[in-house]
Amino acid sequence: MLRALLALLAFGATALAAARPVAVRSDVVEIGQSAPRFLIDTLDGRPMTGDFNGEPAYINVFATWCSPCRRELPSILGLARDYRDRIAFLFVDEQESPALVRRFAASFGVAAPVAVDPGQFAAAFDVRGLPWSIFIDRSGIVQYVYAGSIPASVLRERLSELAR
Repeated sequence: MLRALLALLAFGATALAAARPVAVRSDVVEIGQSAPRFLIDTLDGRPMTGDFNGEPAYINVFATWCSPCRRELPSILGLARDYRDRIAFLFVDEQESPALVRRFAASFGVAAPVAVDPGQFAAAFDVRGLPWSIFIDRSGIVQYVYAGSIPASVLRERLSELAR
């Protein structure tokens, strides 16, 4: 019983800590530095790299079982429609089956590329929880990282800055 309570408290503290913007600084990714190179296959079999052809990018890291991920997705998709001509969007699921992720993406009407990460993407970007938002400018520099469910106002502000 005590173990379960301690585990619950630790999980709650982690969730609260994750629900705010973070200045990522590690051996893997650092705000203000070039985004790590990556190669990941989308659900339709196309390879995606960290080269967005001079276009800024927003990457949302999620999982189908993650309720905060599900709650924020409609706002993200609405803004993806608004910014689709100015910002590249990529959705990266963490280590689930492609069939499950494909059904999930279809149920939400995700039109942007969706990929399943076997773990290397999350390691390269130092993803420490879900959801995780990464903003990369047109020069390939990581501008901002948000851990936890991103408020629509913060998302809109950051996308607007990227689109300039």
